[in-house]
Amino acid sequence: MCTITMSAQDFTDHIQSAVAGQGTVTVHQDSILDDMVNGKKQFVPEKKEERRDLPGIPRGKKTKARGYRIQVYWGGSTRADQTSAQRAGNRVSTIFPELRVYTTFESPNWRCRVGDFVTRKEADSYLSKLKSARVADGAIVVKSEVYVYQ
Repeated sequence: MCTITMSAQDFTDHIQSAVAGQGTVTVHQDSILDDMVNGKKQFVPEKKEERRDLPGIPRGKKTKARGYRIQVYWGGSTRADQTSAQRAGNRVSTIFPELRVYTTFESPNWRCRVGDFVTRKEADSYLSKLKSARVADGAIVVKSEVYVYQ
């Protein structure tokens, strides 16, 4: 059994000290990290960057509701299908940044759906915009749980 007492000695100093019959440890780290490890400073994470304001992206409290999304990709279970689903979402978000992209794996298929539409009419309207922009030719509107902002 071994008891370690550290008075004025820091943790990093302690683990780097030479002890007969044992190996040595050398720690190379930034002084800020050294202060954090030794309890001299407390880490305070920076605030997350505020989401940029885009037209059509609502702000406020987010709740779930039954609604519609536009399915722009439906594929198999391979890594290539995953990549295709992500690419489909990237194509849509490049031209329509106001639409949220949801790329998920629902066994055994990868799928990519976009948007949070409360009514079928809203979803159909965006579907025609996607098709006219030739972003998602085979896209369809599907019922889904969506996010509604209040």
